[in-house]
Amino acid sequence: MSHPYTTKQNEDMKQGMMIAAFTLLMAASAQAQERQVRTPQERAKAQTERMTRELALSPDQAAKVEAIHLKYAEQAEVMRKEREAQRAAMEKEGKGKDMRAAREADMKAVLTSEQYEKWLAQREAMKEQHMQQRKESRDDQKERE
Repeated sequence: MSHPYTTKQNEDMKQGMMIAAFTLLMAASAQAQERQVRTPQERAKAQTERMTRELALSPDQAAKVEAIHLKYAEQAEVMRKEREAQRAAMEKEGKGKDMRAAREADMKAVLTSEQYEKWLAQREAMKEQHMQQRKESRDDQKERE
């Protein structure tokens, strides 16, 4: 016989896991859309509206969820700005290029010439894919304006 709280705890845990999974999906979606330079408040509101629609959140839940989204969106914004500043400083000092060149040399020393060429091609394909995604994101934003 199960404990009377077990079912409730299991349901709460399942709901928590679903919310966590959904939040991760939304975070990934938001990250893809983040290039649209939306404020943390705008991202939190959009994520909350989506969750409210898809999960039928009550007004109380929606308010709490939006506060959670805002809290983490603000933290993510700070981290993003720090990364951008660090990347800009490294590029300014030429460290980014030096580091990439050193990594390529290290890889070339380990990989066969065929593997190395394939690795370079894969990196180039990923770079092109990323550039295409950024272009599509910009185009999508222009359509919304």
